[in-house]
Parts: sequence; structure tokens; C-alpha cells
Amino acid sequence: MDEYLIQLEDVPGSMAACCEAIADAGVNIVSGAGLGSEHAVAGLVTDDNDATRAALDGIGANYTVGELHTIELVNEPGSLAAFTRSLADEGVNLRSVYVLSTSEDSVVMGYTTG
Repeated sequence: MDEYLIQLEDVPGSMAACCEAIADAGVNIVSGAGLGSEHAVAGLVTDDNDATRAALDGIGANYTVGELHTIELVNEPGSLAAFTRSLADEGVNLRSVYVLSTSEDSVVMGYTTG
């Protein structure tokens, strides 16, 4: 599973165009986040890496791909804090975090490092 960080124009519809291209390719977006300050960026996780790349290339999107690691945490207060502290204590720089699935007992997180 990979993360796609897509540089977007900071105008209405730029994220919609990316999501539509991915959907038109029959790809499901599993998780995502959008952030903006000086530049707009969307982080997406999908269920088909090859088709996602083809869809984004097809619309000329400016994006980077990162390897997404996963971990299952107990669904209780402090689980994410303990996990992120363990990475920090090992000197690992956490770049992004996604919620991939939840249940009453657990949360599956995706994350990138670098």
C-alpha cells in the first residue's frame, strides 16, 4: 500500500478532479487528508497502486509516492501517543498518519516515515 501526496492548485475543484480520475479508474480511496497553507496538498491511500498512478498521470497531477506502513493499535486513549513516542524514541521521523479502519477494539493506522 502506498501514500500519494498530490500538490493541488488552491482553487475549487482541484481535489475533486483527482478523486474523479481515481474513481473513473475503478479505484477505491481508502483514506485521505487535505491540507492547505501556502500550497494545497492531498494525501490519499487507495486500494490499487498501479491504477492510481495511471489515473494521476492521465490528468497530469504533480504527486509523490511513499511507502505506507501499517500498525494495529488498541482502540483506547493513549495508544497513538504510545506508538508515536516509540517512533520518536527510536529516532524515526513520522511524516504522515492515516486511519485505515476502526472497530470497537482496534484501529488500523497507516503511516509514512522519512
